[in-house]
Amino acid sequence: MSHSAAVTQKSYEKLIAVVPVLTRIARLKDLVPNLPDQTLLHAGPPFTDLANLPAPMRNAITATAQLEGWAKSEAEMLSHLKSGQLHLRPAQDFGVVTPLAFIVGPSVFCVEVTDSAKPQNKRVSPLNDGPLPYALRLGNGHPDGLALLRRLTDHIGAALAETLTDAVPLLPILDHALRHGDDLHGQVAAAQTQIRGIFPETLEDEASDYLDTANQFALNIIMASSALMIGAGADVTDSAMLVACGGNGQDMGYKLASDPKTWITQPALPPIGPKFNGQEAASALPAIGDSAVIDALGFGAACLRTTPSLAESYRDHVHPDYFTPAAHAPFIGPHPALSDQSIHVGLDLTRPRTCLGINLGMVESTGKIGLIGRGVSPWPQE
Repeated sequence: MSHSAAVTQKSYEKLIAVVPVLTRIARLKDLVPNLPDQTLLHAGPPFTDLANLPAPMRNAITATAQLEGWAKSEAEMLSHLKSGQLHLRPAQDFGVVTPLAFIVGPSVFCVEVTDSAKPQNKRVSPLNDGPLPYALRLGNGHPDGLALLRRLTDHIGAALAETLTDAVPLLPILDHALRHGDDLHGQVAAAQTQIRGIFPETLEDEASDYLDTANQFALNIIMASSALMIGAGADVTDSAMLVACGGNGQDMGYKLASDPKTWITQPALPPIGPKFNGQEAASALPAIGDSAVIDALGFGAACLRTTPSLAESYRDHVHPDYFTPAAHAPFIGPHPALSDQSIHVGLDLTRPRTCLGINLGMVESTGKIGLIGRGVSPWPQE
């Protein structure tokens, strides 16, 4: 084994030693006490030009700034950004992962996932902001999306937090889901059933209705678990394993275990795949969302072969190796907690591969429609 492969193996060993458990639901400001004042968190790497934000991101920033009482309109939000009164920072720089265009502010309720083997290591993700078509993560800025976020902030989040009294082991849930048709990114139905079961039947009506309709509630927990596992591989000199990954709608960014504070960025590519009926002519935004950490772990696009429901619709759009174990060629090794040992974890971009991408929702680029389809965003060419 070469020196570079040997040190990258150390990151992989740290990854598979993580034992993720769901530990808390609380506001971001209580989970991330070092959050600077007047700061909102976005997916992916830093923006190079705050005057040229993607429209879906502008819509979501405006909504969360309104929730926090920091701006009343998009124009006021942009003015505050320009003057430095309002700050926009990458969520992963604070141990947070946020889906698609969703923007996290200090009042937003989040899930916390902790490594029970090293409890000082944690990752946080906002509560899933509800079902299609108006969820704020989809970037269309619909008032109904902000209305649900206010309900999550004012009442539902606290109700869920009160019922989560015991740490919930997550590796068995991830394994169960992979064995029952999930890729753990585009398809999370089996994981959702398991996660829904940890909350009591006696949960009050509004919170119960939310869990029943937010059918991707599990996704944000999977995101935090994935970020925790890959992040554990950090601080290994010369290691090539990815420890962070995300898109901001313009650039795809990642961090390496050898230098976990530095974003490496390349222009992001839109997802390639089937669009919804009536949206064939709509333009998809380049890759957006911190859910890319799921695929950087080894789930998502590399697990399409475990997900017949997605594989069939994607088959005419992506490389055929996505539907075989060859999809895991750039990943380092199996995870001992997974039944399917052909699923490998830990992304090493130096390994040969025929395909690599991120299974993502297609967010419409002008911020007027929302979700227009699903597909695989190809990994940018180095």
